[in-house]
Parts: sequence; C-alpha cells; structure tokens
Amino acid sequence: MDTVDIIGLLAPVSYFVFLITEKLWPARKFPPRAGWQWIGIGFLILISTISVVVPLLIPEEWLAAHRWFDGTKLGVVGGTIVGFVVLEGVTYAYHRTAHRVDFLWRTLHQMHHSPNRVDIPGSVLFHPAEMLVQVALQLFATLIVLGIDPLAAALVGYLFALNGYFQHWNVHTPHWIGYIFQRPESHCVHHRLGFHYYNFADLALWDILFGTFRNPPEFRGECGFENGVDRKLGGMLAFGDVNAPLYGPDNRGVKPRAAVLP
Repeated sequence: MDTVDIIGLLAPVSYFVFLITEKLWPARKFPPRAGWQWIGIGFLILISTISVVVPLLIPEEWLAAHRWFDGTKLGVVGGTIVGFVVLEGVTYAYHRTAHRVDFLWRTLHQMHHSPNRVDIPGSVLFHPAEMLVQVALQLFATLIVLGIDPLAAALVGYLFALNGYFQHWNVHTPHWIGYIFQRPESHCVHHRLGFHYYNFADLALWDILFGTFRNPPEFRGECGFENGVDRKLGGMLAFGDVNAPLYGPDNRGVKPRAAVLP
C-alpha cells in the first residue's frame, strides 16, 4: 500500500471521527429521521467507491500527455495548496451554476439539499451522478489543468472531503473560522428551507469575492425540504423535481415567496 492509497483511507476514517464527535457535542436540534446513520454509511460507501474506481479507469500516461501545465514542479506541498485553491474556484462555479440551472438542480444537486438535517450523514448524501461530476472536476482541475503530482492531487481530494465534513459538522465553531473556511453555521444558511442560497464554496475567499458570503454567529432555523419530500429518494434518483407540487416548476428549492433573498 503506497502513500496515495493511505490518503484514500483517511476520508472514511475522518467521517467516523466527525460523526462520533457531533454525537457527543451536538450544537443544533434537527428533526429525527429513522435509519439516518445507515443512510449516511451507505452513501459513504458509494462515494468512496466512485472516488477510488473512476481514477483507476484513466491511464496515468493519458493524463500526463493531456495536462495543460506541468504542476509537478510545484512539489507536493505547493501542488496541494495551488490545487486546493483552484479546485475550490472550479467547484464554486459548478455549485453556483447547479443552483441557477433547473436541469442541473433537478438531476444532480437537489438530493444533497433535501434532508432536514445538516450533519455528517448528510455530508455524503449526493446523487450518484453528482458524485461522478465531483470526481471528474477534481481530476480535471488537479491532473489535467494543473498537472500536479499525484500525491498532491490525492491530498487535495482529501482536503475537499474534509471540508465537506467540516461544514456539515453539527457542533459549535468559532465565528472567525468562517472568514477562512465555511463553518457549519454558514452552511446551514446555504441549506435553509425555502432559500438554498449563499456560501457556495468551502474556501470563503470565493464567496467573499463574488458577493455570496454569509457568516452568522449562530444559525436558528429550518433546513432542507418540507412536507416530507426529503424522503422521496427514489424520485430524486429518477431526476424528478420533488418540490414541484409545492413550489411549481423550475423552483430550485426556493419558495415563491422567498424569491427575493434576505
């Protein structure tokens, strides 16, 4: 087992560390959901499998031949830093687009916003198609555009997963952290019931630059979808807009009365 393989194991191990700690010191009360922990574990296995298998399908020689820049000169540390910042910019653009384009929201992103809970099991609840998109974006940004060292690319992937866990972590966090990385309190704003907006990046820099930054000291409110439609996983897996009966077509999770965001 080489270093890249070991880094690949860090994400699922970290998942359970975050899960246990939020159970010990929960910050916000969310509606209970039967089997929620097992749903999280199931999706963790799925996203971990996709993250491991997809890169193996692309020959290293092909990646090396098609890279835009030779980022290996940055070294592992430099490549990790540059790769993370660039990947965050790429995923910010994708994430914001997924909230603006109904087709992307309905077919890829709505499932992640459906739970009434913002916690660790929800951090891995994504449509399988969006999991593929996320892995493709990581490979594109790190190995094709930047051409960084594979070890640096693996570290970027781990940091990306770690930030996903952190912003869903149901614990109290210091307010100042939100000016560097998105806090759970800020991510609850992003998942707020009827709005689903603001705070599109893990790295606060991108939201600050583009005017979508919100960093409240605390969050008090509801998250996810209402009237039980968050349970309609089958409908979302089949690319159906589960909010259409409540909010109308092309709603992207936003209530008609909430069209003007606060």
